[in-house]
Amino acid sequence: MGAKLDADETLFDHEILEILLYNACPRMNTNPVAHALLERFVSFTEMFSASVDELMTVDGVGESVARYLKVVGLCYNRMDAAKSSITLKTFGECTAFASARLRGKQEEFLELYLTEKSGKVKRILSFTTQDRNKVTVTAEKIIEGISLSRPTGVVAAHNHLNGSATPSADDDNFTKQLQLICSMNGVNLIDHIICADGNIYSYYSEGKLDLIKRTVTLDRTVKWISDE
Repeated sequence: MGAKLDADETLFDHEILEILLYNACPRMNTNPVAHALLERFVSFTEMFSASVDELMTVDGVGESVARYLKVVGLCYNRMDAAKSSITLKTFGECTAFASARLRGKQEEFLELYLTEKSGKVKRILSFTTQDRNKVTVTAEKIIEGISLSRPTGVVAAHNHLNGSATPSADDDNFTKQLQLICSMNGVNLIDHIICADGNIYSYYSEGKLDLIKRTVTLDRTVKWISDE
């Protein structure tokens, strides 16, 4: 079943529950317990909303398994409540979110907010080298994160601890590299925001991102290499 799960193949409810229960009791055959739970509670919704005492009335479900399922149920409820999740659709939303995330940091952080077409933030990649003056990350790490979550857009943000949000030459070079990575993966680089003591610099609002996008694309890089 692990192979089916890795391949995103369709699993029956009892198979999903078997895998879940195996984490709580790896030495037990979880198939009969999974079937017994679904026969009693009919659906995941009912099962995960049941009390610990009621879960323990099912054969094979002890207190530890019941509490494990209860915690999963709480996660389930939190996920359901989070459907109104964070969206970054406007310039103001992007800068406010980046500022809130980076405020008070004692070392430089680089964060990438990976968004869906709707603007919903689906993943956050956060990097730091625990250095006050710089943060480094390999292109491979960024490509890996983008490949796994398959966003349609990326907002980059990092902080300066010197009080100035003015981009450095290294910031410009990173933005160009990030644009090339996004171009290679069919992803739109929405902005690169720098935060410093309440000051904000936006590559998008300053027009610098548009210039980079016109000059740094996969097609232009391939043409430059072929011309060489």
